Amino acid sequence: VDTYRAALGDLNANEPVNVDGGRRQINWDAAPDAISDPNAFPGDFFNAGFAPRARGIEFRETGSTTGFELSATEASGTPPLFNLPRDFQAFSPERIFRPVGGKTFDVLFFDPAAPEEAASSTGLGVIFTDVELAGSTYMEFFDVDGVLLASHEVETAGDTELSFLGLVFDSPLVAKVSITAGLFGDNVAMDDFIFGEPTPRGAEVPLP
Repeated sequence: VDTYRAALGDLNANEPVNVDGGRRQINWDAAPDAISDPNAFPGDFFNAGFAPRARGIEFRETGSTTGFELSATEASGTPPLFNLPRDFQAFSPERIFRPVGGKTFDVLFFDPAAPEEAASSTGLGVIFTDVELAGSTYMEFFDVDGVLLASHEVETAGDTELSFLGLVFDSPLVAKVSITAGLFGDNVAMDDFIFGEPTPRGAEVPLP
């Protein structure tokens, strides 16, 4: 994870401004109990025009997925880690994230300074917990035209163990990342999302 962070560059502030290079990330600490388990988590929470929610990223349901949920804090009175401490652990305590109703969802990027405007990124890295079955969890990276840039499977680990997958591109080519987390009955959740500074589409470097 540290190597991936270094490859993307310095951590940028969660402000509604454009920055040349660097990275932003989500460790879920900015999310209140009101949008944590047992309540639904809004997929656009981290695409807002004000700090600390100005991250330039959204989560969208695909397939049979009907929404998202964020695990509760210990202090909230709701059991943390979705009440599955034998399955999950948190990389950056104490919340983790997962889709509801299905196993697939899309990650889209937006201009942190103009949340309604689509953007692209140099890459995305995600920490997974409890990936036990080979082929159950993978990430697909697409450009603005929907062309598949890369597809990689997440490595397996044991109960409560962590896995990580992240790709870095030479320029901000990534418009969407489709994530499948837990096929074949595998019970998978996610923690930190680390991604290259979202770049407004007009500022992209064209692909030769």
